Amino acid sequence: MVDIPIRIFFNDIKQIQGPLWFSYTEAFLTSLVVGLAESYFAAYSIHHGLSVLQSGLLISLPLIIAAFMQFFLQSKMATANLSYFVQRALVIQATALVGLAVFTFFKPDSIFYWLLVCYSFYWFGHFSIQPAWNRWISDIIPLESGQQYFSLRTRLSQIAILCGLFAGGYLLHLNVLNIDIEKIFFCLFVFSFFLKIITVYLFQKHPPQTQPLFLNMKNVKNLFLQNISFFKRYATFHTCVYLSASYVAGYLISTRQLTYLEFMVVMSGLFLGKILMTYYLNQTKTQINPLKLLIWGGMVSAPLPILWPLSPDATTMFFVHVLSGIGWAGWEVGLSLYFFKNIHGDKKIELISLYNYIGVFTQVLGTVLGAILFKTVLDQNFSYLFYLAGVLRFIALLGMRKTKLVA
Repeated sequence: MVDIPIRIFFNDIKQIQGPLWFSYTEAFLTSLVVGLAESYFAAYSIHHGLSVLQSGLLISLPLIIAAFMQFFLQSKMATANLSYFVQRALVIQATALVGLAVFTFFKPDSIFYWLLVCYSFYWFGHFSIQPAWNRWISDIIPLESGQQYFSLRTRLSQIAILCGLFAGGYLLHLNVLNIDIEKIFFCLFVFSFFLKIITVYLFQKHPPQTQPLFLNMKNVKNLFLQNISFFKRYATFHTCVYLSASYVAGYLISTRQLTYLEFMVVMSGLFLGKILMTYYLNQTKTQINPLKLLIWGGMVSAPLPILWPLSPDATTMFFVHVLSGIGWAGWEVGLSLYFFKNIHGDKKIELISLYNYIGVFTQVLGTVLGAILFKTVLDQNFSYLFYLAGVLRFIALLGMRKTKLVA
């Protein structure tokens, strides 16, 4: 009975043909980079001697820098078509990975700021891709196939992240065999660079999208005003999420003293939970309301930071992350479906860009507020920070239950 989900998954993969094959392969390789490189950004920062707070800030601050870069360069990119733009954004990400590889051996002074630059360019590529890709894929995927496509794509992505996470964690743990960690980080970043270059080729195999990447600021303003209730509640929730979220990886490695192998196992629980949830969504015949799916998913995940300080060992932490993964998968698939089904194609770029900008700003705001609270009123106690974040996240999510996007 255990192998039935696996056999069903591979049967789904065998049926993929045409442009979808390139899309799913791109998703797998992109997510492999998440597991191999992105998942270890915080660990890499700590390896360079930075504190938990500094590593947390390096998870969030580059995002707002990247968002400003994207915004101010928008006019320079207005004539670039979506196909060209996505491929160039991938090259920017690949270049940032080369920079991280260089810093494994060449360690300049003020490493915090050098890492800030590399991470910023990496996330600039990432956030630049999102609205363009969403608009592009809406012309490839039939509307009625949306739930199956996004659930299978998400599940495939989580499997790839797990593969990368296990590979990275296992290799980093090999320092017990006197293999320099610097060499391991170098290999992870260089290999991820080549994976990004391959994804550029895969995007060239997609049906081309010649529509220019144009962000109409008048439309952005109108969409914001039409959906101000949703964005206010979303901004509050997202800020509460990142009061603690940016500090989890550093907390596990530095404060709870997990080995790289234990860290890998704990983090894998998040992606395993997402795989289980997306497997269910792919197999169910019921077309679930996207808004209900994302709200219920968020309600499962929101209070879970409370359990981090209460978890006595890595095994318990693993199961906390499995539950978190189940909830966040519901949130992510529900959100993707909502954008796919309810937002007109000519509004997708503006609305998703607006959503990303608000998400980035509130992530940084939440991270900074978390650091201030930690340093002042919470007596520099991470347990108090996680308790507070869990309660506030759940309360904030309750306010989103009756909101909706209009476009």
